[in-house]
Amino acid sequence: MRAVQGRKAHPDSRRREGSCVTARRKLCRRCRSDEGFTLIELIVVVTVLPLIVGGLALGLLSVFSLQSSVSNRLGDTGDSQVVAASFESDVQSSVYLTTQSLSSPQCGTSNQTQLMGLEWNPFSTGGGYQVIVSYSEVQVGTAWNLVRNYCSVSSKSSGYITPTSTSTISYNLEAPCSVTGGTVGCQSPPNVVPGTGQTLSPDPGSGFTSTQSVTRVEFPLAEPHSTEVGGSYQYTLAAVPADSAEVAAAGGAPIAPASNSGCNFASPGTGTYASTLCLVDFSSLTGNNLLAAEQGCLEMSVSLPGGSTLYFCIGITGQTIYPKALPTWSNAFLGNACTGSTGGSCTNGTPFYTGIAGEPALYQTGAGTTTVNITKISVLNPQGLPATGWEAVGVDAESTDNNEWISFTANEPVTILPNGESIDTPTDPVGNACNSGADLTYSNPVPLSSPTTYYTVTCDGVTTSTVKTGTPMVYAVTPTTFSSSFYGDSLEAMAFGLLLS
Repeated sequence: MRAVQGRKAHPDSRRREGSCVTARRKLCRRCRSDEGFTLIELIVVVTVLPLIVGGLALGLLSVFSLQSSVSNRLGDTGDSQVVAASFESDVQSSVYLTTQSLSSPQCGTSNQTQLMGLEWNPFSTGGGYQVIVSYSEVQVGTAWNLVRNYCSVSSKSSGYITPTSTSTISYNLEAPCSVTGGTVGCQSPPNVVPGTGQTLSPDPGSGFTSTQSVTRVEFPLAEPHSTEVGGSYQYTLAAVPADSAEVAAAGGAPIAPASNSGCNFASPGTGTYASTLCLVDFSSLTGNNLLAAEQGCLEMSVSLPGGSTLYFCIGITGQTIYPKALPTWSNAFLGNACTGSTGGSCTNGTPFYTGIAGEPALYQTGAGTTTVNITKISVLNPQGLPATGWEAVGVDAESTDNNEWISFTANEPVTILPNGESIDTPTDPVGNACNSGADLTYSNPVPLSSPTTYYTVTCDGVTTSTVKTGTPMVYAVTPTTFSSSFYGDSLEAMAFGLLLS
């Protein structure tokens, strides 16, 4: 028998086995590579990962911190805008101010600390002011807020007055320096800057000083916040009192006068203000001057006693008017002797502002409505600087009868000037000149902070069986605009002048 010999492997079988072995080796290498990280990979991860996480965390913290800072800054900026709106207007209006730190402000409550007090709109007699405003701090918890107290005063009084209105105008201020006893890190009163060559002379009792010598009031404020640089949001408010405001114009005059005039007083003893009420002489308001006023504006200058000068621009619309001497009519109260008279000639009464020279009345030529607008009002002293201690006055220069009316408006509060006769009472300051005796109506043509402050006074006419026992007279403290509108069923008239101190 033939011996059985081993079978020879087929070449293709060997190739297939080799391929399988190679594939298994590669598979094993891949398996081994998934079993963990190399040392180099671990070093790289441990080094880089904290940098990435730290950067992300720092970014998130910065965003959160910025959000808080922005929120605080928006609140602080809102406070500064509210304070600025009140501060500028109050300082401009003030006639007297004080920066005495009082634990009981004149206008406020006993738990407030005053930083600044202001006064304006004086009483016609007896001294004192009808408007008092104080800026004070009050503690709420651990924080201090800034409040504005507004007092409308009906009569002169002492001690602190309960405010007509109180509003919080800034939150989270530093404590008052007068409370902390220090000068750093606390809220100080405003800084009052005197004019060149002038000194501030506060009243020893009240601490108030005239704003005539004040050229600038600066109020630095700080609201503590940890998110602000330096630990607080700081800003400074500044305002200039109108009493000391400089008039910028050629030659010191606010306007270039096209017509010059003067003013005249009444005979001594014929009225409470006969020696201080100077009515403008409008005798030059004719021809081209009247035409200029009717077309928009006639610029006038009026020489005042003592060397001061009144400047204004007069515009006239509606029914034509012309200048006329007083009295304008035999039964008119102003410039006549009507008090107590029962006849039509007014010869038996007490003289009322008689003897005024010139032609101070602006008298209608026929029935209708007339409006006299007096704008750009300023008074300069002999040195060419703004003068103080004057009020603009408007007067009914005729007789406002049935179906007639006259009103006076200014950009400062308008107040009745009592006729000063024996028939005057607090509720009847003009006798029977207006409907129902004391029917003088008051209105606010612009939004005001206090409902008891009025910028327009109107007299509704009335016809009586006897002559009038008074006439409407009003004044406003240092206004820049003053106007009168009146309707005459037959004829009406007005006069304008200054009440001088």
